[in-house]
Amino acid sequence: MKKFLKTAAAALTVAGVLSAGATGMAAPAKPSKMFINGVYQEDMLIVNDRTMVQLRAFNDPKSFIYSYETATKTIIINNPVKKMTVLLKNGLKTAEVNGKDVKLDAPVTVKAGRTYIPVRFVTETLGGKVDYDSSAKYIIVRTPTGDEQFNTLKSGDLAKARALAIKLTRINNGKEIEPYGEGFSTTYTFPKGEALRYFISYKGLETYVVINAKGIAEIKWQKDTLGKNGQAGEEPKPFGESITFTDNFMADMLTYGSVDSTGKYTELGVINRYTDKQYANVVIMPIDGEVRTDAK
Repeated sequence: MKKFLKTAAAALTVAGVLSAGATGMAAPAKPSKMFINGVYQEDMLIVNDRTMVQLRAFNDPKSFIYSYETATKTIIINNPVKKMTVLLKNGLKTAEVNGKDVKLDAPVTVKAGRTYIPVRFVTETLGGKVDYDSSAKYIIVRTPTGDEQFNTLKSGDLAKARALAIKLTRINNGKEIEPYGEGFSTTYTFPKGEALRYFISYKGLETYVVINAKGIAEIKWQKDTLGKNGQAGEEPKPFGESITFTDNFMADMLTYGSVDSTGKYTELGVINRYTDKQYANVVIMPIDGEVRTDAK
C-alpha cells in the first residue's frame, strides 16, 4: 500500500508540474499568438523578452517521455530516439543534456503549475522546429512528429491530410459568428482532390476555412443561414465537384459522399461506430479513385 501511495503521489506531481491545461493563465500583452502542432496556445509566456513554450504542450509520445523527480525537484525529459536525457530545474538558466550544461535564453519557469522553456531550446536541443509569420505575428512550434504531420498536410496522403486539417485550431482575426441553431451533425466539404480548404456546416452556420502556407487554419468567411447574424468575410466561389463527410456525433454515425458539378449528391458510404468499433473518432475516409491535386 505504501508503495502504491508513493507511485500515485509521484504521478500526480508530474501531472501538476507538466500540466498542459489552457486555463488559469492570461495571455501576455504582446500581440503574438503561439501554435504548437497547429493548436493555439492561450497561455503563452514571455520571460525576459523571450518567448517560452509550455513544456507539456510540446507533447510527442514518439520522441519524449516526461517525468519528475520529487526529491531533487527535477524535470526529466528522455528522448529514446536520440538517446538524450535532459534535466531541468525551475529558475535555472541552464539545462543538463546528457550530463553537459547547456545555456538557456531565459530561466526555466514554473507558473501556475506549468513548466515553460525557451523556444530556442526547443529548436536547438529537443529537435523541434520554430517558424514565424511576420505579417500575422504568429509563432509556430512543431514537435518532430508535428513536423511530419505538417509535411503530410502539405503534400501527403489526401485522407490523412484532410483528417489533420479539420483538427487544427481555426483562427479568425476579424468577426466570428457563433452557431445557435439546433442539430447534432457537422458536415465537412472539401473540393475534389483537395485538403487545404473546406466548408463546415454546423447548426445553421456555414464556415469557410483555408490552411495557409504555415499550416494555420484561417476562417475566411462565415454565414448564418438562419438569418440572425448575417455573414462575415468574402463568400468564396462554390467548389463544384466535392466530397462531403457528415459526422452525427449523437448517433455516432458517419456518412460520406460526392457532389458532382451539377450539385447532385451520391452517397458513398455509411459507418455506424457502435457496431464498427474500428472507426471510433474517424471522420475522414479515403475515397476510391480520388487523387490529390493541391499538394504543395
